[in-house]
Amino acid sequence: MDEFPLTTELFSQLTLGVVKSLEKRAGICDVKLVDSKPAERHQVVSWEQRNSCMLPDDLKRFYLTSDGLLLKWSVKLDDQLQQVGLMEINQVNNLSKLAGNKATSSNTPSLADIDDVSDEEQGGDEFSSPHFDRRSRIFELDSCQGIAKVCLVYTDTKPGSPAQHPKIWLLDRALRWHYLASTFSQYFRMMLMHLGLPQWQYAYTDIGLTPQAKQWFNIYSPLRIGLECEENPSNEDCGNFAKRTPKSSSSEVNKLDTGRVFKGKTDKKSKSYQGKKKSGVTSKPMSGSSNNRSGSQLSGGRLR
Repeated sequence: MDEFPLTTELFSQLTLGVVKSLEKRAGICDVKLVDSKPAERHQVVSWEQRNSCMLPDDLKRFYLTSDGLLLKWSVKLDDQLQQVGLMEINQVNNLSKLAGNKATSSNTPSLADIDDVSDEEQGGDEFSSPHFDRRSRIFELDSCQGIAKVCLVYTDTKPGSPAQHPKIWLLDRALRWHYLASTFSQYFRMMLMHLGLPQWQYAYTDIGLTPQAKQWFNIYSPLRIGLECEENPSNEDCGNFAKRTPKSSSSEVNKLDTGRVFKGKTDKKSKSYQGKKKSGVTSKPMSGSSNNRSGSQLSGGRLR
C-alpha cells in the first residue's frame, strides 16, 4: 500500500470529512491516508467460513469499500514532524483471532487460564466481560500501537452455528476488558470524533488519560474534555473524563447526557428567585455572601 495525502472523494466520504477538518486546524500537517483498495467479496466470505462468525453488515460494507483504514497526522515541533493522530482498522485478512484455548501443560499457561469467573457470577447478561475460552470469539481490530487492543467480540457462541452480533471492547495491558460500543459504526464515529488522538479509547475506562494525552486533548479537542469535567472546570485533573460505570452497564455508557451537557444556571436562579419571593425576601445578596457560595457549590455539583 502506498501513502498519499487524502484527495479522493471516496475516502473523504468514508471518513466523514475529518481529513479536510484536520488540514484546516492550526499546527496540524502531513495528514496522510494509506490507500487501501476494497476487499474482494470472496475474502469476506472466506473469513466468515474460516472463523465460523458472521461479520456485521456495517463492518462488511466497510471492508467492501476499503480493506482496512490507516489515517495519520502530525505536528511540527522544533522543525521536526511528530506523529500525533492515528486512526487504524485492520484489513480483513489481518482480523486475527486472539488465541485462548486451555493450556495442555501447567508450564504453558494461556489467556483462558485467567477466566475464573463464570457467566452466572458476572450476571450472565450481554454486557458481561468477554472470555478467552470457548465462550467468546475475539478478533483484533486495532493494536493501538501496543498500549491496548480494540477487539471485535462475539459472545453468543454456540457449537455448530456461526456466531453473530459482535460488540466492540478494549483489552488493556492488564488483560482487563472495557466496553466501547455496540456496533462497528458507533465505534468508527467515536474514532473520528476523537480525531485519532493518542490513547483516546482509555477515555472510556476507569484508567483515564495520561498527562501527555491530556495535553493533546486540551489543544485539539478541548470541548470533549470540558463536557465530562466532574467537578471544577479549572481543576487540573479535570482531563480525566472517563465515565465511571460498572462493567455490566448498558450501552448508555457512550451516550451523551443532554441533561448534563445543557445544565445551566438559569433554572437554578429562577427557582432561587421564586423561593425568595414566597418568603418575602427581595433584597439582593451582597457579593461574596454565603448565598453566593452555596450557589457555586450547586453549580459545581455532580449529577447522580
